[in-house]
Amino acid sequence: MTFTYFPRSSLSISTARRLLSRAAANKRTGGPPPGTPGATNYNITDTRYEVIKRILFETPKPELPQFTEEDLERHETIERAWKLYLRNQREAKSEEMSAKYNMLNEANIQLEQISKSLFDSAQLGNKTMLFPGQLKIPTETPSLSGWNYDYIPPPEPDPSPQTKEREEKGSEEAKIIE
Repeated sequence: MTFTYFPRSSLSISTARRLLSRAAANKRTGGPPPGTPGATNYNITDTRYEVIKRILFETPKPELPQFTEEDLERHETIERAWKLYLRNQREAKSEEMSAKYNMLNEANIQLEQISKSLFDSAQLGNKTMLFPGQLKIPTETPSLSGWNYDYIPPPEPDPSPQTKEREEKGSEEAKIIE
């Protein structure tokens, strides 16, 4: 049985019903019996499902309007203006990020000049931070809840005497190497 394509807009309800009833009359049985593994809820060879899919999901291709030379020129001008706008936005964002990076770098240099120990501790970061609970994903908008004024960071674990000895030995070895 061959199917002809009918655009959805030109297919009336009575025509769709007629096609479905015709497909139901031509239905072939076959396939695995229901309840067996791999069996589907419907007969694969049943052509009604193909007709239903065509009616529901196949839409006619819209006819594209024919542009005159003036319309094409206008369209291209709008496209160029949009691309220029996007490029300007991208460049502004890049300049903003560059300025932020330069300010951060300058603050790092000043901190290194003022206090070497503070600079070193700032470069290490917090090793006890847990990912989901304490780290905030960077976003371009502030959070809805605002700032948490009652936040108390977890207490730093007290290093054992053995850890202190190892750190002292490591700093002595670093001085010897320098």
